[in-house]
Amino acid sequence: MATQNRRGANRKRNSMNNAAENAGTNWLENISRLLMALLFAVVIYGGSLIYQQVDKPLTQIMIGGDFNYLQQQELTGLVNNQIDGGFLSVNLSNLSQVLEAHPWVDQVSIRRQWPSTLKVEVLEEVPIARWGKEGFLNRLGEELVIADNSKLDALPVLRAKYGTSREMMQEYQSMAELLIPTGIKLVELQRDSLGAWRVDTASGMRLVLGRDQIAEKIRRFALVWKSGLNQQLNSIKTIDLRYPNGLAVAWKDGVLIGAQHDSEANTAQSVQG
Repeated sequence: MATQNRRGANRKRNSMNNAAENAGTNWLENISRLLMALLFAVVIYGGSLIYQQVDKPLTQIMIGGDFNYLQQQELTGLVNNQIDGGFLSVNLSNLSQVLEAHPWVDQVSIRRQWPSTLKVEVLEEVPIARWGKEGFLNRLGEELVIADNSKLDALPVLRAKYGTSREMMQEYQSMAELLIPTGIKLVELQRDSLGAWRVDTASGMRLVLGRDQIAEKIRRFALVWKSGLNQQLNSIKTIDLRYPNGLAVAWKDGVLIGAQHDSEANTAQSVQG
């Protein structure tokens, strides 16, 4: 009987010890959580104070670039209208998008300079060709507005009754590149209402290309041109490339000659038309 009482007392003592240990552990865990929360709050508060000290209002905005058509004052106004924060909080992505939406802006680079300066570098668009009578196009075929275009008379002219300005610019760039080996300069590119292409060159010679297989026709022309036709440059009025395997030459004195090209033998043979 005494042994059983002793065992019961031991169990009770052990239970009390375990409860005390658990209470101590829980207390330490609660203290740890509280300390972590306080530390986190201090870090957040300290970071907020530092951010507020660094995020001071911008005192200087520097806009750089070589401008022929862009107005510095206009760019400054666009930038000032988009400044919606301080040194750190200003939204550079939004500012960049607004500036690049300007038709005369090609690329924009923006960076912060400590302690309160914003540097904006702008690359101006370059007019590649005239678009009809009054318009101008950049390299992407986007239309540009130029008040004073007196210095742009030498640019090639693109005219289209069919298709878009982007399509015209793509074809112009492709044709100009294909004509490089011939030394011929394209000064006007036209596309009529049926989609047929025509090229006028600096020498006064005209290339009639039709509607399809334009690149292949120009390559064929370049081969025939280098085989001896180039020696008659000043006498040629029109070269018609709308034939499947040849071309026809109209001279300025009214004579018509057909040149038939053998692509396998890489030779050109002139025949009287």
